[in-house]
Amino acid sequence: MGNTNMPDYDKLELAEDLNTPVNILRELAEDRDFGVRAAVAENINTPLDLLRKLATDDVDWVRYYVAGHDNSSLEVLQTLIHDDDWNVRYSVAKNPNSSSKILVMLFEHEKSLKELDKRVIRALYRNKNLPAFAKRVIETLFGEML
Repeated sequence: MGNTNMPDYDKLELAEDLNTPVNILRELAEDRDFGVRAAVAENINTPLDLLRKLATDDVDWVRYYVAGHDNSSLEVLQTLIHDDDWNVRYSVAKNPNSSSKILVMLFEHEKSLKELDKRVIRALYRNKNLPAFAKRVIETLFGEML
């Protein structure tokens, strides 16, 4: 690729395309436009090492897509449960691949916040991987949010 003069919309299309080679996705993950980086983070063919890198992006929407990605590792998800942005934590809570351990850790983190987010609590509660004991705790402590 190497063409930095390519219009953003062309780069966005490439980042979204499931046929884009991984080496091009790697280049696009470095793009100045966060929308392009977010599209790379959402692309199902983005490899784990690149998701790991994008999980530290300065823009929350990029991290949001990493948190919801089917291929994000438990290690990546574990770092994102502490994210300052509720959208990112919400995406971890919604991710059907988040393990019960990750979900319980996210719940513990959320409970420790000065202002927990009811959208995160609801998404946690609805995730099929959340253990029954944690669901009961949510019902007891935060039933009005459900």
